[in-house]
Amino acid sequence: MPRTHRHRAVTAAAALVLVLGACSGESGAFDESGGSGDPADEAAAGDRERPARPDDDPTGGAQPRAGPDPGPSTVFANRLWTERPVVDLTFDLSGDPGTVTGSETVVFRPDRRICEVVFRQWTNKPETVRLGNESTITGARVDGRRVDPEFEALGSPATQGSLARFPLPSCLGQGDRVTVDLRFKLTLGRSTPERVGYSKDLVWLATAFPLLAWERGPGWAENPVVDQIGEMTTSEEFRLDSLRVVVPRKYAVLGTGRHRGREAGPTQGTAVETFTAESVRDVAVTAGVLNTVTRRLDGVRVHVGGPRGLKTRLGVWADRNIRAIKRLQALLGPFPYRDLWVSVLPDCPTGIEFPGAIQYGDFTTNHRIYDKLVAHEVAHMWFYGLVGNNQGVNPWLDESFTSWADYTVNETRPPPLAGLDAAEDEVGRSLQWYAQPDTRDEYAWGVYEQGAAMLFQARRAAGPGVFNRLIRRYIRRNAHSVATPADVRRAFSGSPQAIRVLREYGAFR
Repeated sequence: MPRTHRHRAVTAAAALVLVLGACSGESGAFDESGGSGDPADEAAAGDRERPARPDDDPTGGAQPRAGPDPGPSTVFANRLWTERPVVDLTFDLSGDPGTVTGSETVVFRPDRRICEVVFRQWTNKPETVRLGNESTITGARVDGRRVDPEFEALGSPATQGSLARFPLPSCLGQGDRVTVDLRFKLTLGRSTPERVGYSKDLVWLATAFPLLAWERGPGWAENPVVDQIGEMTTSEEFRLDSLRVVVPRKYAVLGTGRHRGREAGPTQGTAVETFTAESVRDVAVTAGVLNTVTRRLDGVRVHVGGPRGLKTRLGVWADRNIRAIKRLQALLGPFPYRDLWVSVLPDCPTGIEFPGAIQYGDFTTNHRIYDKLVAHEVAHMWFYGLVGNNQGVNPWLDESFTSWADYTVNETRPPPLAGLDAAEDEVGRSLQWYAQPDTRDEYAWGVYEQGAAMLFQARRAAGPGVFNRLIRRYIRRNAHSVATPADVRRAFSGSPQAIRVLREYGAFR
């Protein structure tokens, strides 16, 4: 049956989603009115927040018992890629606060023949560079041999570009091993509303290292960066064998994965924090003079940190994230990570997701998007964290599902769709398509809101019980992989009614 034409009245609530899920330069869209947080919540959490001191355990004393890591999700451990890359990564933040040096070693066994190795520098996307940030590879070796990479802009402005190719002396077959050692430098913009930046006694970094661009099956992901608000990365999961963060001794560190301890740094007055993760597809780090809070829920540790003077206490942030985890687990299944690292950053206008980590802006609990924002970013731990996707090519695979989930657990629905013209029934379009002049302002509506509305209609068509089972089947079948629209079609094949709705909205292209 044809769908009725959707009402286009503009609503203030829906306009707020224009930058949901992306720390972007549109900070004015979420201007605070100076209201306070929920007094009851803040009073309840008031005695739990404390400054993180040198040599503190950032897990709040919640170090796991000795023994092997249980993995990112025991339920879906059978879906792990056994030959996933192994990464050792170091960030040195002990010098000039606007400069970070780093090193990275990647051991990689491709699942098909290759004649080069490709990395992406996502820090060099246009919006991030305009704000004063830049990534530069300063040295490279492949299997111990010095290599000069070939750089390609692929949409990036005047930097090394967003793509680096490392030619191999001879092609490698499926399962052959190659080791790549990189050195790199990050230039950070001050107080930038992005995933990377710095301010006084505070540094935040995410997707801030050369990221191996491999996807099992298709091979190298070479989609261009575009001048558009939104995420556009992709990566298979890798074993994070070691994440080392060198900082001034007064700094605390929020990382990715399991905290392994703190030790004296390489120079006087510095320290090194170490983390490991069994399987993640990105890394996020926040370091500085921080207050910290830790909560626990069914084996999950939620660590929250931020600078002094925030509008909402960190204990409240921790409790609201715990609440979102509980609600989303009931909808989607087990939480994918043993540790969730949450950074509250005054310069982040909204929120942005990473596997096992979230960056939030400095909101009050009575802000009109607070509960939606928290549920949205936590839902990304399933959609993009556990079930990956190419965010530049298929942004709806994480943003539409995540928007549907945040509306569902908050017991609300998408507002009447407004402002859709070219993007109507084009849910499945790429970020490059949305970066065109006649569609760039429709991205949030076309992917977030229209995508959520599509999934609600598919749920009605399939029946709530059937649809919820199909969602879980999609997650289970595609855990620890990079999913495509074809994977959605296969997972939902048991409901022709739901497939019909998704097709009408243009999800399958």
